[in-house]
Amino acid sequence: MSQGIGHQEFSEAAKEVYVEIALREQLSRGTGKTNKSGVAVATGLTRKEVSAVISRALGEEPQKRTLSRPARVLSGWHSDPAFTGPYGFPLEIAYEDKAGQPSFVDLVKTYSGDQSPKQILEELLRAGAVVETEENTYKPARRDFEPDRLSPELIGRFGDVTFDLLTTLSSNVRKEGVGQGIFDRRVLSDNKLSRDELVRFEAYLKDRGQMFLEEVDNWLSNAVTYKEPQSEGVFDSGLTMIHFTTYNPEEKFTLSELLEQLSSSTSRNNEGDLED
Repeated sequence: MSQGIGHQEFSEAAKEVYVEIALREQLSRGTGKTNKSGVAVATGLTRKEVSAVISRALGEEPQKRTLSRPARVLSGWHSDPAFTGPYGFPLEIAYEDKAGQPSFVDLVKTYSGDQSPKQILEELLRAGAVVETEENTYKPARRDFEPDRLSPELIGRFGDVTFDLLTTLSSNVRKEGVGQGIFDRRVLSDNKLSRDELVRFEAYLKDRGQMFLEEVDNWLSNAVTYKEPQSEGVFDSGLTMIHFTTYNPEEKFTLSELLEQLSSSTSRNNEGDLED
């Protein structure tokens, strides 16, 4: 969400992973055969969805970016003649209709359906995509909606580290006996740390952790010989050390736990549901 990726776009990416794993499972059987119907059965996708994923992966049908609601509002503000001036520049508009003039409420109704205009405006203001003028009107500060955008390099590193971590954990879940599996250990404090203790713990880990990583690096440099990358029976391997700190324990709540917490602090309507 912090990268402006909506559910639909994430769902399409998840479909690709499911199709990929299902195809790998088919290939692992040694028959050399794959088929879309088998992938559909294994993943729960339709054959049409499987075909669309395969077409995208082959470059025949590139995946279209699904704009979030704030992004659709911004796009309409820059392209719809009803909300642009004579030279195509987006108009400064009031929140609500004044004397038949286009308003932000009209804009949201056109490009975001029944979504709350107030919430859309708050999100656009928070992201710095829209600013309020001295005349109490609003104008877009930029054309795109990218909240807290990370660099491609950081996103790439996130993917690499996550892949290494999850493949290790997944492998250990499937291990056949005690003592088997990949090295996977944790050290937890029995008591919660104060801010000062956390600072000292971080300094300790950076110092000792760096020393240990350099020791591991030296071992790999001396013990491992060069092999052609495409040789059979060779593996990528290394060590990732991660210091975790839970700054907000509520982030680990399940949805039901979160809703229970909200029910005690959020007003409800007559049906007992959370307010829109």
